[in-house]
Amino acid sequence: MKEIVYLLWSNKHQMWWRPNAAGYTNVQAQAGLYSETEALHYVLNSAACGILAHVTCMVAAPVNWRVDNDR
Repeated sequence: MKEIVYLLWSNKHQMWWRPNAAGYTNVQAQAGLYSETEALHYVLNSAACGILAHVTCMVAAPVNWRVDNDR
């Protein structure tokens, strides 16, 4: 079974996180892929601000979506 990887959606910026947390993009195909541990770290960090509308969301990537993307 393949490891589940995640895309991160910034509710604050209304954009996808780029690879290596290097900014944001409106283009889903340019979004970074993150391990569960990485994704949870960023989600929990964003939740610490206490503003629900600013919390980052982790979205499971489809199984074969962008398998060539560096995490």
